[in-house]
Amino acid sequence: MKFDVVIIGGGLAGMTAATLLQKSGKACVVIARGLSLSGEDRGEFERLGGTILPGDRVISGTVRGNRVCSVRTERLGDIALEADDFILATGKFFSCGLIADMEHVYEPIFGLDVRQTPGFGDRADESFHARQAFLDFGVITRNGRGLLHGQPLENLFVAGEVREGLSGQADAIRQSAEEVSRYMLE
Repeated sequence: MKFDVVIIGGGLAGMTAATLLQKSGKACVVIARGLSLSGEDRGEFERLGGTILPGDRVISGTVRGNRVCSVRTERLGDIALEADDFILATGKFFSCGLIADMEHVYEPIFGLDVRQTPGFGDRADESFHARQAFLDFGVITRNGRGLLHGQPLENLFVAGEVREGLSGQADAIRQSAEEVSRYMLE
């Protein structure tokens, strides 16, 4: 299936970007693994003719050179979703946008570059009330695009909490989605 934009994640960042892009005339699909936190945007997106794949999740992405070609989802199986542009808006740890093990923190779909501390013991402070280092972990971006091996992927934009330095701040999450939408429409 071919769309103008595939948005991976149906939370605040994903639905904000999807709605803005759908309004601009882009044909968008949102892959929403869990519940959308942004019901108002979701309703508007659907009224504008956007497509939502609720309860589905991306299991792999194909990258050739410096471009994402397609993604595959659990429910669609062998049917690939292709697009001119992709947005990664999967959130951090709770929503599995980032995965942590004893060795490292990683982005599971494309293997994007992730900002993190080098040692396991440096990820968190013992004091519950202290600012926790892992909150700032995230996909490294340049001009809104995700980096893979230090190079930006030309058509993969990153929005919301999965992006380095963003953590639970609704205004910042929405602003990152708006910024990504502007980059895509230039």
